Amino acid sequence: MLTLSEISKAYGGRVLFADVTLQLNREDRIGLVGPNGAGKSTLFSIILGEEEADAGKVMKERNVVLGYVREAPQIPPQLQIPLQP
Repeated sequence: MLTLSEISKAYGGRVLFADVTLQLNREDRIGLVGPNGAGKSTLFSIILGEEEADAGKVMKERNVVLGYVREAPQIPPQLQIPLQP
């Protein structure tokens, strides 16, 4: 379903991750945890195609839909509820 093959990403001289290889099957459910700045959001951005890896490949089966909850969701202004003190 989803395969990451030797994915690497660095910013400047700081390596976030190198040679990450992972295969997820249709039945799999995962959570990714780690300290701030470890590259979790960057890895998901690469998987979603929003950002490019420095090296490696992301391969998805056709018609695969990935679910992802962003760290800070973007809520349109018309749906926001003003907070009263």
